[in-house]
Amino acid sequence: MNCSRRHFNKALLAGAAFVPLCGCVTTNPATGDTSFTGFMDQDDEIRLGQQEYPKLVAQFGGAYENQRLQSYITSIGNDVASRSEVTDLPYEFTVLDSPIVNAFALPGGKIAISRGLLALASNEAEVAGVLAHEVGHVTARHTAQRIASAQAAQVGVMGATILGAVLGGSLGAQAGQQLTGTAATVAIQGYSRSQELEADELGIRYMSRARYDPEAMVEFLATLRDNSRLDAEMAGRSPDDVDDFDIMATHPQPAERVRQATSLAANAYIPDGRLDRAEYLQEINGMIYGDSPKQGIVRGNSFEHPELRFAFDAPQGYSLINQPNAVIARGPQGAQMVFTMARMQNSRDPVSYIRNEWAKGANLGNEQAITVNGLQGATATVRQRQNGRDISFRLVAIEADRGRVYRMLYATPVSVAGQLDSSIRDSVYSFRRLSAEEASKIKPFRVIVVPVDQSDSVERLASTMPYGRFNDDVFRLINDLGERDTLAGVDEIKVVTS
Repeated sequence: MNCSRRHFNKALLAGAAFVPLCGCVTTNPATGDTSFTGFMDQDDEIRLGQQEYPKLVAQFGGAYENQRLQSYITSIGNDVASRSEVTDLPYEFTVLDSPIVNAFALPGGKIAISRGLLALASNEAEVAGVLAHEVGHVTARHTAQRIASAQAAQVGVMGATILGAVLGGSLGAQAGQQLTGTAATVAIQGYSRSQELEADELGIRYMSRARYDPEAMVEFLATLRDNSRLDAEMAGRSPDDVDDFDIMATHPQPAERVRQATSLAANAYIPDGRLDRAEYLQEINGMIYGDSPKQGIVRGNSFEHPELRFAFDAPQGYSLINQPNAVIARGPQGAQMVFTMARMQNSRDPVSYIRNEWAKGANLGNEQAITVNGLQGATATVRQRQNGRDISFRLVAIEADRGRVYRMLYATPVSVAGQLDSSIRDSVYSFRRLSAEEASKIKPFRVIVVPVDQSDSVERLASTMPYGRFNDDVFRLINDLGERDTLAGVDEIKVVTS
């Protein structure tokens, strides 16, 4: 069928609500399947990827400022992409300056991988498997298929929907809306189960053609699951609970997927398949681990931002999580704190900002102006019923510079609000500006590769890590060591240090 791009381009630019149900039915060279992809042809996908990719990269901390590492990852990505059935795309591979553990693919060959994921990988083959999997999403045209499905259901298809498909989860939808400035009727949450399995199959095909050991992909799937569970446990949540930005939320790993990957890897067995561990460890040696100073750094119960020069403490017993658009703290019995920054549009002070902008129309109580370490602020409360529970919201706005405000929102079940009032008050009044000297002393953690001595043990090397009772767990995780594994036969190991 002859494909017309006029309707698609007009719809995309206008944030269209509906595109007539017709378009392209093509045979995919990678999968051999016939699929409906709406009005999107390859040129459309290239343009869409080029348009949205800079926004996605910016949303996740920008590109990591290490040209040598960027070039290294690009070389791996280009190698596996050159083994695919679609080699005429302008492939681009970017290391995101983000501690999240994830990788994303946009149409037209735009692929991003976080340094958080690179810190977990033990060798080049594991990274090649991740990049090959994302190339598989591109060559199978999974995003185009999801867009076409939404069109067929007469659902509005806009940039936010497209990015929602990439990021996944409710936060992915919100991020997509912020990046494009539009509101999507439906946020497609991640790829379908069949598409993930298909990307695994293509990924193993491409990495095997590049002479990488395909078993590395299977092993890394297990590492990713272990990481998700440990992250949840460290944050005081169930090990089965993962964040919206976690790779296990956007790239689910049911048992069937692992079994299929294992079967595919066995069928694609390559004698002396490449792992390239020593080369990989050399490339990531010194890489930032965890939060970057550009996005602020979590240190125990405190959040410090050396570039914007402020800091605050979460209430006692809360666990801090630094996310792209907010700092979130989870407390006991469902209590939460959310820290964000915003711009005052029509208000001159924090009191009027809460009343007329942030909580406009709400039935506010306990409104008052406050001073927090010399900074003008305001606070108020709101009570609402959510999910069958009465929730007390404490809103705090503290004046920043250039018409901006720092916002601290505390959500507490009314049943435990009295128990937490004191710690919430302490958190509010912990907010402070940092001097230039204080900010200069805040340094990120880094991955350091060290040689293993015969006298070394997991316990001794892990004792230098900054994670307290989780030191051994994090050390074993980033070094792909099982619960009972020793360092016997290991030449080099990763540690995390400031």
